[in-house]
Amino acid sequence: MLAIARIESLHLIHDSTSIALILIIPAVQIVLFGYAVNLIAKDIPIAISGGHGPAADEIRRIVEETGYFVIEADGLSQGGAREMVLRGKALMGIEVPPPTGSSSDQALTDPSIVVDASDPEAVRSALTALERTYLRHVAETFAIGPVPEAKLTLLYNPMSKAAWAIVPGLAGVVVMITMLVLGALTLVRERERGSWEALLATPVDALDALVGKLCPYILVGIIQAAAVMWIARLLFDLPARGNLTALLMAVPLYSAAHLVLGFTLSALANNQLQAMQGTVFFYLPSMLLSGFLFPFRGMPLWARGIGEGLPLTHFLRATRGVLLRGDGAALVVSEMKPVAVFAVIASLCAVAAYRRRID
Repeated sequence: MLAIARIESLHLIHDSTSIALILIIPAVQIVLFGYAVNLIAKDIPIAISGGHGPAADEIRRIVEETGYFVIEADGLSQGGAREMVLRGKALMGIEVPPPTGSSSDQALTDPSIVVDASDPEAVRSALTALERTYLRHVAETFAIGPVPEAKLTLLYNPMSKAAWAIVPGLAGVVVMITMLVLGALTLVRERERGSWEALLATPVDALDALVGKLCPYILVGIIQAAAVMWIARLLFDLPARGNLTALLMAVPLYSAAHLVLGFTLSALANNQLQAMQGTVFFYLPSMLLSGFLFPFRGMPLWARGIGEGLPLTHFLRATRGVLLRGDGAALVVSEMKPVAVFAVIASLCAVAAYRRRID
């Protein structure tokens, strides 16, 4: 046993790439968890309707006092704040009704708060702070007499079910990890089996190898995404209010982006351990920075910038939009454009890495 352990230790010591990845991956995770991940989301976009009367001005002061919000629109006509939430321009909206009767001289009336609850964790802290600040202002203003009450409406996920928020992203996570692993094992497996030289002896060039090896796995990605969504509807009664066909048509592009990245890692790696470490190096930050596990708006700007470049971020928005909010093909196309750019860049890297191996 000692002799075998010594041999394995020597193999590991001489594998400088694996040692570097073993040290880098924990360091990256520490940085992400320590600096990027934040359970309390801020800079929540909010819209306010009700003109610029005393009630609207008081609501505006309450919103600003919380420190959680960015006012996207103010002074809208009645129904304007709700419309902005429905169109995805704001996560929260406050409808301030015009004062009537004896309440005309009061600063506060009965407001209606409309919340996009497709991701409850993204707005939970901000909503709590808003309700707490509002109640404090009410207590200070209405010591005697009728007290105005805020009416809360949660859209898309009225019961704040965690499964409804997690499962749409889970479809993207499952496909991402599977495609990365399958792509990362393609070429490195050929080399370890000894069939790499035979492949190089054929007329197959880099593009032929890339397309030929990865095409069969795209079907696997489609089946996986469809299966996750079907099981979620069966077990958790997950709605599918939007264009499900458009979402499923986007899965091949999303799958291809990660397959090509995995192919690049496979071409660069010397063994399966390095290839697998490379996939972990990519998919863990994707899960942390995409908004899947933690609120996207809770992260600092630099982390959000990285997250915007990850395919999972955009696929997550597309799935939540289609399944929960009832969005159509327009949203899916908009969110898939950055994924297409990622796929093109990954393809260029894959071809370059493959040709380097041939040389």
